[in-house]
Amino acid sequence: MVEQVAQERRTEVKALFERMITAFGAKDFNHFSTYLRDDTLFEWPYLPLKDFPDQMTGGDAFVAAAKAGMAESEPYNHKVDTYYDMADPDMLIVEYHSDTTHTGSGKRYSNKYLGILRYEGDKVVYWKEYVNPLTILEVYGSDFSNSAAAVEG
Repeated sequence: MVEQVAQERRTEVKALFERMITAFGAKDFNHFSTYLRDDTLFEWPYLPLKDFPDQMTGGDAFVAAAKAGMAESEPYNHKVDTYYDMADPDMLIVEYHSDTTHTGSGKRYSNKYLGILRYEGDKVVYWKEYVNPLTILEVYGSDFSNSAAAVEG
């Protein structure tokens, strides 16, 4: 019985992530932000940009940084590749990818991500994302900066 409840929660968390990352990839930031809390902690062990913080607190701060960072692109079209179940059914490890076009240069931007997330109810409270910064550098260039990233929540 306990394992059945845990498995149902894992299924629910996967569905929450799927809806959330689809909204994010579509640049539907209003819908995306409904999955975040004011105190959601975001971490990047490998910085996406040289001036990007290694962590950020708050859904509003993250959305501001995402809007600025994604402004010069078509929708990112995030898609889930693989889910990995955790012992804690409120946690999730997920591999996903993006595929878009940088509007200024016409270059294709496609990156792979690994996320470790923890949910409370239907909200993300923790999100650690591993992203390949070299892919960002190749498309956006070494001078690309995200002024919104300096605004930590």
